[in-house]
Amino acid sequence: MLVLPKGESHGIQVAPRWPSSDVAIDQETLQKLLEAQAMLPPGIELLLVRGYENRSSHLGVFRTLSRWLGIKVFCACYPGRKDEVGEIFGANGHDVDGSHVDVSIVLQGKRLRFLPLGVFTSLTRQRARAAQHLVVIEQVKAALKHCGFDIHRNETESMQIHCDYRPQKS
Repeated sequence: MLVLPKGESHGIQVAPRWPSSDVAIDQETLQKLLEAQAMLPPGIELLLVRGYENRSSHLGVFRTLSRWLGIKVFCACYPGRKDEVGEIFGANGHDVDGSHVDVSIVLQGKRLRFLPLGVFTSLTRQRARAAQHLVVIEQVKAALKHCGFDIHRNETESMQIHCDYRPQKS
C-alpha cells in the first residue's frame, strides 16, 4: 500500500478529501490510474481524492459518526431517496483495500466540482453541472473503464467518480 501526500505524487495529482491528509492506494490501482491518465487528452487530469480508509483509526471513528449524522440530514432533505443511503453513505470498499478510489477531474488546471454541497447536492443540480462538461466526464469514465475500473452505479457516487479497480483474471 502506498500512502500519497497532497500534491503531485508518483505521477498523479493528489488532494485528500477532508479530514484526511493523504491517500492510501495499492500499487496496481495507482498504475492503472496512471494508464487511464495517459489515455486522456492534454488539459484533462485525474485528481486522486480518496483511497483506503482504516475504519479502526481515529479518523475511522470520526467518519462513522459523520456518516450517521449525514444519513439523518440526507433523509430529512431527500425523503424520496432513502433507498440510496447505503450506496452514498456506505464505505463502498474504501475500508477493505486500496483498490476503491474516488477521483475528480481537473480541466485546464481547474478542478471540476459536480457536487458543490457534497452528497447533499440535489440530483437536478448535479445533472446541470455535469451537462456543462459531459464530453469530458465521458472521456474520463471511458479511460477508467478501459483500464479495469468499474464506476459506481449510484448517480451521486458516480459524480464523485467512485470507482473500483477490478484486476483482469488470466
